[in-house]
Amino acid sequence: MYEFLATASQLLFKDANVLLKLREWFLSQAGNILLALIIFVIGRYIIRWVKNFAVRVMTRANYDSAAMSFVTQIINYLLLIGLILICLNQIGVPTTSFVAAFGAFGLGIGLALQNNMSNLASGLLILIFKPFRAGHVIQVGDVVGSVTAIQFMYTIIITKDQKQIYIPNSLLTSQNVTNITNTKVRVIPFVFDIGYNNDHHEAIKILKNVFANDKRILDVKNLEIGISEFGDNSVKISAFARVKTNDYLTVKYSIMSDVKDAFDKYGIDIPYPQRVVYVQNVDTSTGELKGTKKKATATNMDI
Repeated sequence: MYEFLATASQLLFKDANVLLKLREWFLSQAGNILLALIIFVIGRYIIRWVKNFAVRVMTRANYDSAAMSFVTQIINYLLLIGLILICLNQIGVPTTSFVAAFGAFGLGIGLALQNNMSNLASGLLILIFKPFRAGHVIQVGDVVGSVTAIQFMYTIIITKDQKQIYIPNSLLTSQNVTNITNTKVRVIPFVFDIGYNNDHHEAIKILKNVFANDKRILDVKNLEIGISEFGDNSVKISAFARVKTNDYLTVKYSIMSDVKDAFDKYGIDIPYPQRVVYVQNVDTSTGELKGTKKKATATNMDI
């Protein structure tokens, strides 16, 4: 055995003593190596127990599944690194240099990945303060969608047209985020245009009847409705209807359709922009201009 190790060491490392020294070290540290393996196995069970305990705590605190996955991953990696250092120290490997190396490595990585570290910290803030959870519909700038996951660096949102958008967590803690799901009741702002030749009192009465016929509207008796603006081509009537959040879009589409039908039935005009075009002809016998006026649909301007 001695001669075999010497020969193999000579072939592999050009030194006959390398494998022999490794064998001597292994035999002298056999007990510590066995103990380190036992510590590692027990440590893995302890890490699993800590992760399960954290999940139970977060479940009682009403955390969503995305948040629990995020936190348990961090717990797993941190405890696993600590366990490996303990096992290395047990078999006689100096861990002070490892800790210093990890510290220097972490500092370098932190400086190189400042934005990513900001995203990670923002992700933790989102999980702690819970402005939204997986499954909530939120609006960030012009993006509206359902949150599917909160990851280390990004929050994933699925839009209505099934686009998957990754938003950096730092953006979600540095700008306005509207949580649409969190509110039980929403207000639908309507604006209806009628012609100046129409009776606005009659139009408002028709609108109130349309809203009253929809049982999903919660504030029919106290509905806020009235003239909000005198436009260039129309009188603008605004109405604000309170509905349950889940009924927001269906009620909006339904009311718009019913109002169009009601306006058509009672002769209420819905104006559209117009352009007035003047066409002038010259009378060849007298040299005078003859003008005729002609209307065409377009932007509201005179030529």
